[in-house]
Amino acid sequence: MKPLTLIVTLFAALALSACGTKKGFEKPGFAFGCPIGDQRISSMSDLVKAKTVREGGKSPDVEVEEVRCTTTGELLKIDVGVYNDESDVERLMYKFRWIDAEGMRAAEEESWKPLLMYGNSRQIVTTVAPNPKARDFRFIIMGQD
Repeated sequence: MKPLTLIVTLFAALALSACGTKKGFEKPGFAFGCPIGDQRISSMSDLVKAKTVREGGKSPDVEVEEVRCTTTGELLKIDVGVYNDESDVERLMYKFRWIDAEGMRAAEEESWKPLLMYGNSRQIVTTVAPNPKARDFRFIIMGQD
């Protein structure tokens, strides 16, 4: 009976130690499936700040709430959750900037894409990297009005 108790205790300790990791089964250098390199990302808010760039023009009154990534084959797939918490309609434009492993652009600059956000609505912007060289990205957003 003692060996069985020892085995059960060891198994429980192993299971509990695995649950104590901060990001579960996340690979080093990734947060929420997204590449982060050496950046310190401890929350979704930190990841959104690291991956979102607001460019010139009128800054849109929308919030980027989440960024999640996965890979499809060798290509990076990205979902960006955008929320308009105002009652007004917001017109904005977005694009993705693709970055290779050395920190250089991995693809030609994308053209701006329009996004119409009705009041108090959420939308998920989904894209796939243009080629396997694209290892990282920035979500660039700009107001249209």
